[in-house]
Amino acid sequence: MDIEAYISSGILELYAAGALTTSEREEVEQMAKLYPEVKTELDLILDTFNQYVSLHAVTPPAYLKEKVLNAVNSHNQKNKNLDSPETLASQGARIIPMVKERSDAAASTAFKWLIAASITLLLVSNALSIYFYKNWKNTEQRLQLAEVSQQQYAQNIQQVRQQLTQKEQTLALVSDPVTEQVVLKGVAKSPDSKVTIYWHQETKKVYLCVNNLPLPPSDKQYQLWALQDGKPIDAGVLNTADGLIAVQPMKNIAQAQAFAITLEPKGGNVSPTLDQMYVMGTI
Repeated sequence: MDIEAYISSGILELYAAGALTTSEREEVEQMAKLYPEVKTELDLILDTFNQYVSLHAVTPPAYLKEKVLNAVNSHNQKNKNLDSPETLASQGARIIPMVKERSDAAASTAFKWLIAASITLLLVSNALSIYFYKNWKNTEQRLQLAEVSQQQYAQNIQQVRQQLTQKEQTLALVSDPVTEQVVLKGVAKSPDSKVTIYWHQETKKVYLCVNNLPLPPSDKQYQLWALQDGKPIDAGVLNTADGLIAVQPMKNIAQAQAFAITLEPKGGNVSPTLDQMYVMGTI
């Protein structure tokens, strides 16, 4: 059975409005027992109806009941006196069967049913409006969440593509025969440290791979230096956001006889702090 089609048929709303026959109501209740989706939707519709009725319920003032009863009693007494057989006989009136009275009673009953039906339709219409408005708002919120998720997914895909492109470029540079590989070994301050430099002789691009370096303090950062004729050239600071084991690009270096790494203040320094040198290697 197509549960979605059953739910969208409108029979649940008619159940909540009391517009179904006994057998139809029993069928809806049986479906709600068999299918949790139907029960959930029926509970939501009933809750919506109850909220609407509670919201628009009006308690009549206490004096109104007594006023209405007095008016009814007065009207009945007046009609009783006027329509009594004695009064009619004294006036020479002919007494006829109460066919018209029964017709009036039937018309009054029909009129009451019309009023009840109108009120029921009004309640159903307003309740359905609230129900569908809530569903529309929920759908709109789900759509907004889906759009945000899609945008986040697209950003993640773009980031992964950029990382993949960078790794492919790194691999191509490292495996290129013209790439010079320079191993920087630990000095006295950190003998176990080791860093590998990949320096492309034609493009002058430099990539750095940390094999082993201590994690720097939060206010410090490692800085790479290229040594040309004994003069240090800034080759960039190491990015520790992805950890110290990631291969990362540094500044291009045109000429160098050696490379070294020192520990400097966050953001780098204009000249190396020699007593904070960790690794060094010659070409």
